[in-house]
Amino acid sequence: MATDQASDPTVQTLKTMDTGLRLEEVAFGDTGATLLCDISTGQPRPVVPVSWRRPVFEAVHGLSHPGRKPSVRLVAAKFVWHGLRKDVKAWVDTCTACQRAKVHRHIKAPLERFSVPERRFDHVNVDLVGPLPPSHGYTYLFTMVDRTTRWPEAVPLSSTTSADQAQAFIGTWVVRFGTPSDLSSDRGPQFTSELWSAVAEGLGVKLHRTTAYHPQANGLCERFHRSMKAALRASLKDGNWLDKLPWVMLGLRTAPKEDLQSSSAELVYGQPLRVPGEFMPNTTDPWSAAAQRASLLDSARVFAPVPTSQVPPGLRSAGYVFIRHDAHRGPLQPPYDGPFRVLEHGPKHLVVDIGGRPEHVSVDRVKLAHLDVTQPVDLAIPPRRGHPPGQPAPPAEVPSTSAAPSPPITPPVTVAPRPAQLEEVGTTPASPPAPPPMVRSRFGRLVRPYRHADFVY
Repeated sequence: MATDQASDPTVQTLKTMDTGLRLEEVAFGDTGATLLCDISTGQPRPVVPVSWRRPVFEAVHGLSHPGRKPSVRLVAAKFVWHGLRKDVKAWVDTCTACQRAKVHRHIKAPLERFSVPERRFDHVNVDLVGPLPPSHGYTYLFTMVDRTTRWPEAVPLSSTTSADQAQAFIGTWVVRFGTPSDLSSDRGPQFTSELWSAVAEGLGVKLHRTTAYHPQANGLCERFHRSMKAALRASLKDGNWLDKLPWVMLGLRTAPKEDLQSSSAELVYGQPLRVPGEFMPNTTDPWSAAAQRASLLDSARVFAPVPTSQVPPGLRSAGYVFIRHDAHRGPLQPPYDGPFRVLEHGPKHLVVDIGGRPEHVSVDRVKLAHLDVTQPVDLAIPPRRGHPPGQPAPPAEVPSTSAAPSPPITPPVTVAPRPAQLEEVGTTPASPPAPPPMVRSRFGRLVRPYRHADFVY
């Protein structure tokens, strides 16, 4: 540092500037070398040349990664250079470890209005509920909701295969209301399978899938699930929810919607349905009721919700972002992954390059990445998907030739080698058996823990 001070022009310029610093040569070590330091605070603070400023900052900031103001105070208490506050604040903002590990404020994009379908049953949202307590062999519910009339359907299923869901969709929805033009769902394995895509292509249906870890995009089904589960919990006295499901569905279809001031049954059939307990005749003129419903629908389209939103101005042109890790993570795992390169910008989602593959990510899950343009970008490597590769098969044993008669044929038994401490003297100790692979689910549950049966001595 002393050698660089003598050749650094910024240090030489600082000597001639009119500042409040008291610059003197301070000796250090046993070699008699001196450093140009500021002694105005009572403690010598070396004047840091340009080539030493970033290493000095990383040595101080890298201990606990404090914020902007604490980092400035820590560095300024021990070192000095012209523009110290500006440089330290910029380096703190571009610290990749801080951006990945700290949560300041989540991005919340403004709501986008869905286009109103031209016809009823033209756009359908589908989802899956479960697993539920077993009832007559059924543990799942395949739900469908029309976007225009909010008409719901719930089909009990015993399994969640794509074939069962396709059969339920055709046998329940298509045969009653016809083939929709658009179908929205989440990114579950049943809705991303080749069979589901082939069925949609054969019916002429355009599939729409939500972004990962963003169930709000399929909010029509999620809100229906909330009402249906609450009604089932209130109606059940035992675990047999299958017998109560038809009555719950009747109540949900005839219940007025707060935003539409009408029920799904009225929008589908043009008049209210008769429910148990109703014994007085309806004297309302159907034509006036239809005109009133049309007026209410027109007024409901005018007033849109105005939620609070927070989107950084630079996000629309950001080149790199961090992505919030919404899956299971450990207590010390950073809440953000990244940085990742942005390929395409949109109002509600971004197309991000994750491991060489373009992925659609919701804007509400990203965080603007502040990177140092003078340093190379260290892109994150996404974790490996799927189960770990299997262990290699053990080599086949070569039978030894012997004149002795062959023993009787017995079923093969695989026995692991004995530990090294039990081997006989003069023999080569065998290596211990390799532990079986630990397989975890996406929620972090250990699927195949170690068992004593895996190690046979």
